Amino acid sequence: MRLFNLAGGAAILVAMAYVAACEFREAAKTYYMDPGEWDLLAGQRIVGETSRGLELGVVKFAPREMAQGSIRGPIRRVLRPATGQDLEREREIFAFEARALQVLRDGIGLRRLEMKPVKAEATLDMARLFFFYEAEGRVDFRDLLREAARQMDAPGMRLQFVQVNAREAAKALGGVGPCGKELCCSTFLTAMPPVTLKMAKDQGLSLTPHKISGACGRLMCCLRYEVDFYRDQKMRLPRPGSPVDTAEGPGTVVDVNLVSEKCIVELGDGRRVPFTGEELRSQREARGPVSACASHHSQGGSCTKSDKLAGSLAPS
Repeated sequence: MRLFNLAGGAAILVAMAYVAACEFREAAKTYYMDPGEWDLLAGQRIVGETSRGLELGVVKFAPREMAQGSIRGPIRRVLRPATGQDLEREREIFAFEARALQVLRDGIGLRRLEMKPVKAEATLDMARLFFFYEAEGRVDFRDLLREAARQMDAPGMRLQFVQVNAREAAKALGGVGPCGKELCCSTFLTAMPPVTLKMAKDQGLSLTPHKISGACGRLMCCLRYEVDFYRDQKMRLPRPGSPVDTAEGPGTVVDVNLVSEKCIVELGDGRRVPFTGEELRSQREARGPVSACASHHSQGGSCTKSDKLAGSLAPS
């Protein structure tokens, strides 16, 4: 427990835990583990118990105190630092996984099952083998399971089939995105919220499929990262086609750069002059409210054009 002083002289008692942040083979998942008697360092290989079983992992952050309320899931224990024997065992497991995946591929092709093999992962103690596959619907793989267990010749190993979608398959495999960096889903995204085509439209991006699609073939997750900024900017700046007042006279907006806030305005004499969003907002404030026509709703009519124009240049 630790006592924290708050503003106004108040204090709060917070339950703390001494934990190390560790990563294992599950993509973008961090385990907070009790280091026990071990003095662990960042980057050190360790053996620990995860939700899948005994696995070899790496220390992401050295042990430190954290509020227990900020830790999700149970606090598991680091069994020991990895030894040379553990690392050799890991290399043997990788070779076994490659053979197991080929056995499953051959079995799927022989039986013409509607499933796509993605990856095979075994625990350090070889107690469980996870086989990830893509499929549109349910697949009867009972015969494949029996034959694979016989060919692998691993007594006591439990073979578990895990169905994944396209995004989850890319997360399990990992890779590099069109930006040149590792895939977000396999490095830090713990959840994958939906991404829509409207997000790309709001940012003025090309809607060519290969330009906005990720390694999974679906819309890139990063389309969500900046969409709120672009939507806010559209509220702050006039839209193309809107009439505006400028220091050089009235004109019509023909182009808007949402990032730099540069607006190209076509004046009455045909010239196209760049103005900032702030300059246009200042002119709007200096002129005052947009005058309403006789049919404006304030006069009992149905026209709302002046309201829309004023709203397009309203300060944030």
